[in-house]
Amino acid sequence: MGITQYSKQDPSVKVAVIGGGIMGALSALALADLGIASAWYAPKEEARSDGAQSRNYALSPGSVQLLQKLGLWNALAPKTCTVTRMEVFAGSSRLDLSATDAGTDFLSIMVLHQDLLDALEQAVQYRPTVGRVFSKPDLLETHSDCIAITTNSDTRKVQLVIGADGQKSWVRQQSKILWGQRDYGQQGVVAAFKSEHAHSGVAAQWFTPKGILALLPLADSHELSMVWSKSPNNISASRLTESLAEEISELSENRFGRLELISSIQAAPLKMMLTEKQIGERVVLIGDSAHTVHPLAGYGLNLGIQDLLCLIGIFESGHQDLGALALLNQFEKERHFKVKRVQWALDLLQRFVNQSHPAVQRIRSMGLELVSEIGPLRQFLIRQAISPQ
Repeated sequence: MGITQYSKQDPSVKVAVIGGGIMGALSALALADLGIASAWYAPKEEARSDGAQSRNYALSPGSVQLLQKLGLWNALAPKTCTVTRMEVFAGSSRLDLSATDAGTDFLSIMVLHQDLLDALEQAVQYRPTVGRVFSKPDLLETHSDCIAITTNSDTRKVQLVIGADGQKSWVRQQSKILWGQRDYGQQGVVAAFKSEHAHSGVAAQWFTPKGILALLPLADSHELSMVWSKSPNNISASRLTESLAEEISELSENRFGRLELISSIQAAPLKMMLTEKQIGERVVLIGDSAHTVHPLAGYGLNLGIQDLLCLIGIFESGHQDLGALALLNQFEKERHFKVKRVQWALDLLQRFVNQSHPAVQRIRSMGLELVSEIGPLRQFLIRQAISPQ
C-alpha cells in the first residue's frame, strides 16, 4: 500500500506534522487513530552522527500503552527486551530497583531507535488519513483562521502545525519561540557490545569518576547498548577504539563478564534545551523540538510522548478548530510545569552525581543505601522513574 497523496487544498487535512523521526511518525499515527487527517512532512532520516541508530530507548509503561493502542506492538515486541530490575552502583554502594517493589509488570521495555522508527514508518503506510510529504517545508505563514506551509512553491493551508523536528527545530525558529540551553560539558558516547554473560533483562548504571555509565539490555540475551556520559566534551569517538570494550568491562566491574564491541562508536554533546513556551500561533512543539534532558534517567523520548498524549487528550473532546488559541493554551498550561520539573530535577541530579568531592561521594553512597533500606521510598522512586510527566 502506498503513501496517501492529498491535494494541497484538501479541506479534510486539518493538521501538518513536521519532522521525519520517531515523534513525527507517532504524531501522524496518533492523529490518524482519532480520525484526524494530516500531512506529514518527513524526509527520510539521513545517516546521523549522534548514535541514534545504536541508541536503545527505555519505553515507560505509558509509552508502551500508546504503541499498543496504535497497533504497533505485535510487530515490535520480538525486537524488544523487558526490564524488570535495575542495578545502580556508586562506589561500594548498590541499589536494586525492581518492578515487583512498585507492583508493576516491568520498569521499562528497551527498543533500538532504528527498530522503532522502522515499525512506525511501516505503520504509516496503512493509514489512509496520513499523507506523507518527502520534502522539507520552506515557509510558514500564520493567518487568523489557518497556517500556510509552502514547499517547493506549493502552499497548503491547515489549522495547526505540530513541530516534531528535533533539537534544531525549523518550526521553532519559524515560530520565533525563544529557547536556551545548558551545555553539560560532556559527550554521550553510544555503542553496543556482546557480553560474556547473559544480561537476563537487567539494566545497570554506574556513577564513576569517569562519568555516568549505563549498560542496557537488548533483545539478544548477550547484547548490551551503552550510554556513557563522559567528560571532557571535546573527546573524539575515533579515539575510542578497541580499548573501549576493555575500559567499559573494568568500569562495569565485569558485571556482564568480558565485553566485545559489535558496533560503531558515536559521540554527541549533552545539553539541556529549554523553550520559553511550547506553543506559537497555530503551532505546538513536542519532543526534542521543545525540550531535551540529560540521558542519565532515560526520560527524553518518554517526555515527548507525554507531550503527544496530552495533545491527543485535548483533541479527543472534539473541536472544530484544532489550532484555536484556547486549545493551545490548555496544552501549555498542562505541560509547562511538568516538563520544567523533569528538566530541572534531572539537571540537579546530574550536578550532584558528577561532583568529585569526597564528601559528596560519601553522601551519594549513603543515599543509595538509605533508599535500598526504605521500601516506601524505593517504591516512590520507581514510580517516578516509569512515569516521567
